[in-house]
Amino acid sequence: MSHWGFPKPRLERGMEPWRPNPRNPMDRIYPKTFCFNFRNLLYANGRKLCYLCFQVEREDDFSYNDSDRGVFRNKVHPWARCHAEQCFLSWFRDQYPYRDEYYNVTWFVSWSPCPTCAEEVVEFLEEYRNLTLSIFTSRLYYFGDPNYQEGLCTLRDAGVQLDIMSYDDFKHCWDNFVYNKGMRFQRRNLLKDYDFLAAELQEILR
Repeated sequence: MSHWGFPKPRLERGMEPWRPNPRNPMDRIYPKTFCFNFRNLLYANGRKLCYLCFQVEREDDFSYNDSDRGVFRNKVHPWARCHAEQCFLSWFRDQYPYRDEYYNVTWFVSWSPCPTCAEEVVEFLEEYRNLTLSIFTSRLYYFGDPNYQEGLCTLRDAGVQLDIMSYDDFKHCWDNFVYNKGMRFQRRNLLKDYDFLAAELQEILR
């Protein structure tokens, strides 16, 4: 039994306990969720969740449909902890097992990857050499910690494009990943610490 009083799910035979099960992503998130979790902030108290908006483009026409776009959130259950990046990697392996197409993957994340996720992403890119990845992050996770800095540099060395989310990135997410009900995108102070974070990331990656 878990400490919540619910039975822990049984693992299927042969399943590694640390490997997340592929699951379907959310289509979109609500405006308040987006604005609260994606705001460019130097220090973001109370924002423990990580959201990852993704799109997968194919080389043939570089267009994508609803099945190639969605949102993952980190899983925080004690018996099934999984970062949003890990959720995506597991889902992608399940959805795209073949290597005969070229993919351009873009992430818009509320927090930059931790060192563990950075290592897993690099391993994923070695597995999928027919794929390029761009990561646009709203905030830098423990940006003063050398281990987290090294993780970002490892991603850069693996060919990942890294940048802080700009106005255009926020608008793109609002239009494609938010239940906006036809409301036009407004800045809503989302880029409060953009200049500092962009400079900090550039310093880390130089």
